[in-house]
Amino acid sequence: MKYKVVLITGSYPPDTCGVGDYTASLVAALQKCGTNVEVLHNHKWHLSCLNQIIKHLNSLKPDIVHIQYPTVGYGNSLTPHILSLFKNKVITIHEISQAHILRRLSLYFFSMRSEHLIFTNQFELDYAKRWAPWISRRASVIPVGSSIPAGHASKRDIKDIIYFGLIGPKKGLDDFLSLATLIKKENLNLQLRIIGLPNPKWPDYLEYIYKKAGNLPISLEIGLPERDVAQLLSRAQIAYMPFPDGASERRTSLMALLINGVATITTYGKHTPENFKKAVAFAQSPEDALAIIKKLTTDAQERETLSINGKRCAESYSWDNIAQKHIQIYEIFFSKSLR
Repeated sequence: MKYKVVLITGSYPPDTCGVGDYTASLVAALQKCGTNVEVLHNHKWHLSCLNQIIKHLNSLKPDIVHIQYPTVGYGNSLTPHILSLFKNKVITIHEISQAHILRRLSLYFFSMRSEHLIFTNQFELDYAKRWAPWISRRASVIPVGSSIPAGHASKRDIKDIIYFGLIGPKKGLDDFLSLATLIKKENLNLQLRIIGLPNPKWPDYLEYIYKKAGNLPISLEIGLPERDVAQLLSRAQIAYMPFPDGASERRTSLMALLINGVATITTYGKHTPENFKKAVAFAQSPEDALAIIKKLTTDAQERETLSINGKRCAESYSWDNIAQKHIQIYEIFFSKSLR
């Protein structure tokens, strides 16, 4: 079945945006499966640019328009909402439960004319249905995958405790710093390492982290290419990812660690799926995390068990599986458009 998909996104690599990275990985996976897909990525999303964006979209002659929302690049623009009025459109809503009230209200706009809505986990879909129950018959869940591939290190020679992800507030870094403080206080022979990218929404936060880390056993590796990150993660033994709202399927940084077989300690929350329970170790405080770290550093078998279980869990979130689920949706709605 031949059709053309145009993916619309407000951010795309090299932009710093998780949804932009997701879109790039989805494009690669779809193209690998033989899908004809192009990306419409504009740097200006003001309403004054709407006609130009529509002309560009029409010139691509899409059979299916697929909008990714929200992204850093859109900002507060209403242009994606207006574009959602196009025929044969699919919309992936990456976040609704924790979004600003105005973004939650945008769900009503998207739900009025879209052929299908995709959410990234069941919790987000259930939340959206409470706001807009009429979407139930045309909404589904397709989980996110990690833009960081599996590395190919021959051995796990990095003994530092790893944190990986965007550097910004409400990402658990304060608890990671607290762990470092505990390690320093107990004079333990442990080092910590932060690997990530600065969040453009919080430009001063990285400076704050550098300042705090200066007196602690922490090193930072910021802005590395994805391949270098993958190689570092494939060499790491243990990670601590204390998400304030708990581990969930939308945490692509966690997926990157599991794909690379890092024994990961994280937090449990109401969004944590059942299949994570054997894939990670849960600690609800830095003190709990340190106790688990002490055990894992001396118990190679326990580390290996977590590593293997993590990799098995990550297989469910492979880009091949994600692409196939998208293709099923595209084919259904393209077939309907031909009737």
